[in-house]
Amino acid sequence: MDKELMEFLEKKFLILAQKDDMEKLRQETKSNFRQVKEENKTQILEWKEETKGALDQLKKEWALGIDPLREEITKKFEKFGEEIKTAMVQSKTEVFSQLQLIREDGKTNIASSLSSSRQETKADMDRLSAGLEGVTHKTNKVTEEISVLSEKMGEGFAELKDELGSMIKFSFADLERKLNTLEARVKALEKKVLP
Repeated sequence: MDKELMEFLEKKFLILAQKDDMEKLRQETKSNFRQVKEENKTQILEWKEETKGALDQLKKEWALGIDPLREEITKKFEKFGEEIKTAMVQSKTEVFSQLQLIREDGKTNIASSLSSSRQETKADMDRLSAGLEGVTHKTNKVTEEISVLSEKMGEGFAELKDELGSMIKFSFADLERKLNTLEARVKALEKKVLP
């Protein structure tokens, strides 16, 4: 463009841009800033609600995953308890029957009766020990699974926290950039209008 044309346009612009126009521009800038602020505020609130909903969903899913394990453990303990009761009842009845035989047969069969009773009791105790080992193994396995699940949830929460933090930082950085641009434009206009 030609220098004269530039001077002519600048004079026309100065005529049009009066103090009222500057005030109007400031008001518009403030209004735009408030609008951007509200938009970001609602967006952050939406993100917060979405995150809260996702966390609630994770808690529900985790609870649903734990319930079958809890039921299985409960059933195994009930079964184990029943086995112990039946073994105790059997041992008790055998001991009573052996005692009756001892009374009937006298002291001659005492040694042989005690020996067989000990062997039967030992066999019952061995079965009981094997059952306890099985329950211990399954309990350790469930504990490990719960530990792994807790670690995964912790990692998920950490990732979600990092992602939400970066979203908020990005949102505020974007808002500050827009504000700085608007301030620069207002200062440029003030320099042109006010000598």
